[in-house]
This record gives sequence, C-alpha cells and structure tokens, in this order.
Amino acid sequence: MDMVRNADVRVVPRGEARLAKAKADEFAKTSASEVIAGRWSSAGLAAIHAGISAADAALISVAGVRGVAQDHHAIVTVLESRVPAFGTAQRRHLAGLLKMKNTVEYERRGLTETEARQLVDHARRFVDWADGVVDDSGA
Repeated sequence: MDMVRNADVRVVPRGEARLAKAKADEFAKTSASEVIAGRWSSAGLAAIHAGISAADAALISVAGVRGVAQDHHAIVTVLESRVPAFGTAQRRHLAGLLKMKNTVEYERRGLTETEARQLVDHARRFVDWADGVVDDSGA
C-alpha cells in the first residue's frame, strides 16, 4: 500500500531533475570546502541541503514529483515508494543527514568536527548515488 500522501509531493517536469542535481552538487562542494576551512556548522548545513536536493533530483528524474512535506523525513517514504534504486545504503545516508537538521539549524550548540565530517561523507555518498539516478534516467 502506498503510504505517500498527495500533500507530500508536487508534480514537476522531469527536466527539473538536472536543476536539483546541480544544486545538490553545489551544496556538496560547499560542505567539503567548509570542512577544510574548519567551519563545522556551515559544513553540516550545506551537507544536509545537498542531501535534500539530491533526494529531489532522484525523485524528479524517476517519478516526476518532488517532496513538499514540511517534515523532510517524509521524503524517505516517498523515495521508498517511487524510486526502486533507493535501497538500504541510500536510506542510511539520507537518514544520517536528516536526523541532524534540527540540531544544525536550531540548537544553540555548534557541530563538532566529527559530526561535520560524518555529514559531509553522507552527503557525498548520497549525492553521488542521486547523480547516477538522474544520469541513468535521462532526465
């Protein structure tokens, strides 16, 4: 049974997958640069947004929809139901990013170097996967 609510997605042209992919790649590069500069919180935030944009890119390219739910965790369910290539490794990387979103954006404490490096690694791996999905789909 499809647990995705229509309110969680919006139909968009598949050509927008390339735009989302470019955004994901830019955020991923920024996150890596911020780690080199020792700016842990900004590295983490850029990594998280790389993951969100990569999720959009994969979803748009395969299903012609993007996530619009206020709760970013809803995108995991959407990907599971609409993108066959979304497996355990991808779920782990995206969940690793999303679970830190509120910490990075709203908590008073900054990220540690270890947390930032973990987020950047999750983003790199997830963005690489999404890039392949978009390339394979021809979107």
